[in-house]
Amino acid sequence: MTGGTDGGTRATTRTGRPLACVVVNPSKPRVTAAVRALLEGELREAGYAGPVWLETSVSEPGMMQARLALAAGARLVVAAGGDGTVRSVAAGLAGTGAQMGIVPLGTANLAARNLGVPVGDARAAARVVAHGVDLAADLAWVRTEPWTDPNILSDPASSGAPRGRTGSTPSTPLTGPAAAAPPDSPPTPADPTNPTNPTNPANPADSRQLSAEAVRAVRTIQRATRRPHQWTRPTLGDEHACMVVAGIGFDAGLVASTRPALKARVGWGAYALAAMENLGSPRMDLVLSLLDEAGARRVERLRARNLLVANGGRLPAGITLLPQARTDDGLLDVAAIDTVAGLAGWSSLARQVLPPYAAHYSESGRSLGRVMLRRGGEVAVQLSAPALVEVDGDLLAPTQGMRVRIDPGALLIRRPPA
Repeated sequence: MTGGTDGGTRATTRTGRPLACVVVNPSKPRVTAAVRALLEGELREAGYAGPVWLETSVSEPGMMQARLALAAGARLVVAAGGDGTVRSVAAGLAGTGAQMGIVPLGTANLAARNLGVPVGDARAAARVVAHGVDLAADLAWVRTEPWTDPNILSDPASSGAPRGRTGSTPSTPLTGPAAAAPPDSPPTPADPTNPTNPTNPANPADSRQLSAEAVRAVRTIQRATRRPHQWTRPTLGDEHACMVVAGIGFDAGLVASTRPALKARVGWGAYALAAMENLGSPRMDLVLSLLDEAGARRVERLRARNLLVANGGRLPAGITLLPQARTDDGLLDVAAIDTVAGLAGWSSLARQVLPPYAAHYSESGRSLGRVMLRRGGEVAVQLSAPALVEVDGDLLAPTQGMRVRIDPGALLIRRPPA
């Protein structure tokens, strides 16, 4: 297939034209013959050979196909699908210097929105893929350890204490100061007075018997996952590639309860309906640790219904949740979102998040809906009770701990000319 090199890292075809490969998710309704023909025409007009089409599957969502494209000598690898396809292809291309294009054909299309790629216009997106400029972008990596789901029996109030399966205990990944510290931090001396210390019996994350809070959390998970789910496997090793956002709590419950058939019919509106169903999601007690912009480690205890660790802040419907977040600044942006007083709290939050007042946040102590923002280069989260996690719209197994790191400039993505 390849006949030489052009002086760079990618091979060219025998015709001297650079090879383009398209990694496509065939399950997406928008992946039509017309869209395929449109993309092929734009790429050939731009001087590319091919393109070679590589279809994804449930077991191979894109990373393997991206690696095959590189092995074939592709100069440009295009991800055509939703956010799951985009992040999988990105994982296969990270650090290689290969050019990556995006044709957003999913529902939320968060990666395309945050990278400036046209959404809802396949022709415009194809033109950007073929004729745009290549700019560096960061890629985040998320690691969690699945929480072992104990067998929740009858209402704990009726038995006086929560119970689990005999001989089973919930796993306690990433607990204590070691969970909050970056991997290269020195060991933290044990401090029995520290509530985050796993030796402190008051620390619910280390309890060998489920606390009432954990029971409520597990029941929330069970309600959200009443439909069968296949937990998303790690992309590479024990980490999940993340283009835009990793969410714990309300955000992940929303993803879990979104009905695929409804999403196929009404698109983003299916998420809005799922959001209404999850307004009663529990508040989480957590310990947040991050390396701030100055390189200092910051640790704080928080209570929130939703925690987002993001590489971009733009959402559908014109919502900009994290106004400082950029896909090329080498930093992660964190939003801890909390509400009190039921619907009044959610109403207060909506007035701060939804257009035209997006990202105009009130002082946290004076509002029923609160958004606390933080920035850092690496983030660790320890939860007192298990919760669901989502990464770019893909659901991960419940966990009590999560780490997120950023790989600055790992990708070279085709974007619209300035």
